[in-house]
Amino acid sequence: MNRPGLSVALLAAVVVPQVGLGIMVPASAQLAEQLQVGLGQVQSTLVMYMVGYALSMVLAGLLCDRYGPRAVQLGGLLLAACGTGLAASATSFLPFMIGRLLQALGGCVGTVTTRMVVREVFTERERMGILTTLASAIAITPCLAPLLGGALLPPFGWRGILGLVGVFNLLVLLVFWRLVPSLPGTGQGVTPGLVLRVYGRNLGNAAFVFHAACISLVWMSYFGFLSSSSYAFQVVLGFSAFEYGALIAICALGYVTGSFLARRLSRQHDLALILAVGAAVGTVGWVGLWLAVHLAGPVAGAFVAPMMAILLSTGMVIPATQAGLLRCVQRDIGLSTGQFFFLQMVSGAAYGFLASHWPHLDVSQLAWLVGAPMVLLTVLTGTASMRRRLRSRAERSVALH
Repeated sequence: MNRPGLSVALLAAVVVPQVGLGIMVPASAQLAEQLQVGLGQVQSTLVMYMVGYALSMVLAGLLCDRYGPRAVQLGGLLLAACGTGLAASATSFLPFMIGRLLQALGGCVGTVTTRMVVREVFTERERMGILTTLASAIAITPCLAPLLGGALLPPFGWRGILGLVGVFNLLVLLVFWRLVPSLPGTGQGVTPGLVLRVYGRNLGNAAFVFHAACISLVWMSYFGFLSSSSYAFQVVLGFSAFEYGALIAICALGYVTGSFLARRLSRQHDLALILAVGAAVGTVGWVGLWLAVHLAGPVAGAFVAPMMAILLSTGMVIPATQAGLLRCVQRDIGLSTGQFFFLQMVSGAAYGFLASHWPHLDVSQLAWLVGAPMVLLTVLTGTASMRRRLRSRAERSVALH
């Protein structure tokens, strides 16, 4: 098997969701003006994208078990290209929303399909390496996508950007088709009863719930920043689309650093330590963010270093939780992976929907929105660490007696 080619195909597929999400963020103000809607409604399109993202996780899990990840990925990319075409040609807000929903519904299946390929092709020792590589690619994409969107917006407009995204989806489809081997599914239908049994079993699995909660919290923080920061920076602080995209890109460098750090730590340390360190870094970042905003005032510079720390935490936690998922689930991996990422994405969508009710968040309020999930993550990982120590102490006591 051509491992380098396979890695390239997985990397290409896994960045499609983030490209579709991030590249349109700098276009928010232009979209609101040309579609004649409020900025809050434009921000709700990001929430709609996340709803499509969440639904795609469930559907990908169902379909992968039956048809295999390769077939699902190819069909999803074709649907995503059609969705971007619809959104790019929209002359009113509703068709644009529908197009973005279809784009997410199809393009985001790679979040599930790539992990299923990893599980089937790579050994457990190899998985953390490829997962952190994928996480690094996902991390780099938020750095580049808003910056690229801000640079392309003046010459191409938001319609041209969506057209280019559609072409990109088709190119990834070709790469995946040529380089990824066929991994057939069971060929059997998935009944509602089976889905409920698998989902119920996973929700009764403490390790599954813990890792799903951790990834959901860091995603809420990241998506809250991405979906709700346009007003604070573009309206209050007067940033241009390119400057706003550049700010997001600089902050997202922390995501890249966190992914590489998680990979290095995984060679010698357990996943629990990586999660605990990631959570602690995120909370320190939020404290720094709160202090910087209140001491320096509503300036963009106050956001950069603390947000890099928060996104460093995100970059550490995401691959660690995904490795934890593959470790704690041994059966019905397609359904289980879909459920896991659905919980992550629906948490982000719900948090973004809540934030969309206050579209005019200033810099200080944005800091609270971003930081709250990080504090909860630290509480969660700290509690889990304490329970592990108590259980280990009790087991040693029993062994001595």
